[in-house]
Amino acid sequence: MNQVLPFEEHDWKAIEPYLSIVGFDEGEQLLRPPQICGFIAFIKSGSIRSYHTNDQLVETNLLLRSENEFITDYESFIREEPATLSIQGIEKGEAIFLDRTGLNALYETSFYWNKFGRIISEQIFVNSKRRTEQLLFLNPRERYLLLMKEHPDYFQKYSLKHIASYLGITPQSLSRIRNQLSRH
Repeated sequence: MNQVLPFEEHDWKAIEPYLSIVGFDEGEQLLRPPQICGFIAFIKSGSIRSYHTNDQLVETNLLLRSENEFITDYESFIREEPATLSIQGIEKGEAIFLDRTGLNALYETSFYWNKFGRIISEQIFVNSKRRTEQLLFLNPRERYLLLMKEHPDYFQKYSLKHIASYLGITPQSLSRIRNQLSRH
């Protein structure tokens, strides 16, 4: 969190009562629609995904996250409405959960945490815009190449099944793209 906005000891003491450490196992659901998302999770260890399930029960990954990254269903979190995304542990780990009530209290009483929240919201917006543009304007091969360039670590952290879903393609299509690129 200090990387987002450096904080002082009194800023940490203000947020501490609203934090809880949550362990999770591989495959464990941390959020399932129609629950309301009441947390922002900072991942200490392990990895987590957020995904959507359609009417045919096909899962599509929206986010793949691991150590030192945040994850939430932000729309559900801020609007206090049922989640549209599921959040699930991919690899056993631990996360620090900040609850909505606590964050809202900090927004009212702390300039630092208000600014921190704004910065995080801006990052979520920019990341969402980039992700939307990639899915709309890049073909699967271009998305794969961009992922390899921007996040080469994903190929060590996540299964090809999860990567294919994140790219919005089938595992078979991912395999074809990888084979074509390896021949060139």
